[in-house]
Amino acid sequence: MSAGEAKSAAASTDRDPLDVKCIDTIRTLAMDAVQQANSGHPGAPMALAPVAYTLWQRFLRYDPADPLWPNRDRFVLSNGHGSMLIYSLIHLAGVRNVKDGKVVDEPSLPLEQLKRFRQLHSLTPGHPEYGMTAGVETTTGPLGQGVGNAVGMAIASRWLAARYNQPGFENLFDFNVYAICGDGCLMEGVASEACSLAGHQKLSNLCLLYDNNHISIEGHTSLAFTEDVAVRFLGYGWNVLRVADANDTERLAAALQTFQKTKDRPTLIIVDSHIGYGSPNKQDSHAAHGEPLGEEEIRLTKRFYGWPENEKFLVPDGVYERFQKGVGSRGRQARDAWVAKFAEYKAKHPDLARQIELMVHGALPEGWDRDVPVFPADAKGLATRDSGGKVLNGIAKNVPWLLGGSADLAPSTKTLLTFEGAGHLQAASPGGRNMHFGVREHAMGAVINGMALAKVRPYGSGFLIFSDYGRGALRLSALM
Repeated sequence: MSAGEAKSAAASTDRDPLDVKCIDTIRTLAMDAVQQANSGHPGAPMALAPVAYTLWQRFLRYDPADPLWPNRDRFVLSNGHGSMLIYSLIHLAGVRNVKDGKVVDEPSLPLEQLKRFRQLHSLTPGHPEYGMTAGVETTTGPLGQGVGNAVGMAIASRWLAARYNQPGFENLFDFNVYAICGDGCLMEGVASEACSLAGHQKLSNLCLLYDNNHISIEGHTSLAFTEDVAVRFLGYGWNVLRVADANDTERLAAALQTFQKTKDRPTLIIVDSHIGYGSPNKQDSHAAHGEPLGEEEIRLTKRFYGWPENEKFLVPDGVYERFQKGVGSRGRQARDAWVAKFAEYKAKHPDLARQIELMVHGALPEGWDRDVPVFPADAKGLATRDSGGKVLNGIAKNVPWLLGGSADLAPSTKTLLTFEGAGHLQAASPGGRNMHFGVREHAMGAVINGMALAKVRPYGSGFLIFSDYGRGALRLSALM
């Protein structure tokens, strides 16, 4: 499809001119930031702007004024090289900043931070980093890791619901997880492992939006990636949908509505897009992937959008207000209703409410170590995996949100929780404490990172030599 044909298609689907302006604001901010840094990836944000805008404005249950709200929907950008997509959204939605674990009344990313993209000490590094930029739910960069994190977040959401939701409080925890990924994410083995596990667990609260743009750094993806992704995910047990044009926001909305109605499996939405959308000379080419477009190409692209060609970092009138009336207003109402409901919950279920408060603040309950065994000196000794298993069980009895498992090695690593009521975490028993990751060391690491980011205390186990398989996730765990 040529740029002109693409523009015609977009015009037929985005009927509200202000919505089109908001989408093009995301695109132009990404182009300008990458160009000013003389480094970065403009093509993905240009392609995905209508996808992310539709998700945030119409579906994401997220209050920009409280990015720590426990029941917020999670948004993960697994293809983190397209970071200007999430930075633009955070800026335009007015996400508040977080300092020392508390929300403060200042923007997470003022416009000046977008102008400092990829600069030392800025809040807009080349790839999103958890803890550095409020609104970023996880550190992404190594492709596929964000997919695994999203699976972990979805498992945590379902576990929290099973443990803490009570009659009259059935929606205390029910957040959805949305992740955008690219071709590279789905080529990486960690995503395959994680998505297989997600299908087994029937994670109906997980939606993966696949940016199917057919372009990688070396050229067309047909050089190395020709599988049928839809059939692959059907084999995993996912619901698979397709949107043939990333600019068709109504089709995108219909697909997201189908996800929300699907209650027995995760959903993959394959979105056919044009990397570098609107660039007359670089759209649908690897030249739009990992380098600035160039000043002249940016002017031509802005002309295609009907944008002032020489304006940089322009946010037109009405754009901030549109975000405030969309995700801002909807998220605020949902968050305020949750806070009021939690106050009722706290009055009726004070012990459970106290557990939630401790958990979300990373604290431990009083007496968490009361059942930790003592091992007297013994000439014969005790294998550390045996003693470790006893200690793990002693702690888990008194830390109800401690759960985890192994990569099919629990009988050997002694990490099975054996006390009464521990149970097994499966699709039919989502509140179990023992997880079975299968032989998926890499996904296990990425999944428990996602669970930890949702504030439960997860663990994974395996033989030391197999830790090499999970090194990418281990590295990100250390960073976060």
